Amino acid sequence: MEHINFEGRQIAQGETFTVWPGRYEVKFVGTEGDRILLADASGEFSRPLRSGRPTNFAPQLGERRTVVEVVPNPRPTTDGTTVYVLTHQMCIPGGWKAIKQTRWRAPEGLAGVYGPAGLEIEHEPLRKVADRLFDGAQPIIDAHPYTELVALLSTLRLQEGHGKAGGWDDPGLGFRISELLEQSHTI
Repeated sequence: MEHINFEGRQIAQGETFTVWPGRYEVKFVGTEGDRILLADASGEFSRPLRSGRPTNFAPQLGERRTVVEVVPNPRPTTDGTTVYVLTHQMCIPGGWKAIKQTRWRAPEGLAGVYGPAGLEIEHEPLRKVADRLFDGAQPIIDAHPYTELVALLSTLRLQEGHGKAGGWDDPGLGFRISELLEQSHTI
């Protein structure tokens, strides 16, 4: 049986998983050479296999991450802990937008940039805080114009829904994309 890694968890062959929360589920069918075979409601398709992120990684519109930063504290701690600010961020044109923040006390040396739900954080309580921050940011992300824009751009790139309302060849798709760009003050 084959497995793949997706957002920090292992997906077994034949398992269905959510690629776009609440919107798009796919089933891992298997691998064929250097391609991964997936299936959705429309049928099977394949994509190139990726092993980790390229070193010259450029963030994608709508991508999310958790940033853990040390809060400068004039009173030093003696128990080996420090106070961190955890920020859930979303990629927008021109950089990263802070969506939700919280503070938490944890052992020193955990500052850094992590995946959306903080799965790579070694300290379990801090990882759980990052996961709650991720869940708390979800309604804000869902309501953000870039979330719908990313889905529409994906429809366009993958040429989904040929001849259907809202499909890649529907003229209304372009109009909706331009509305979202205006609504988000991008143009």
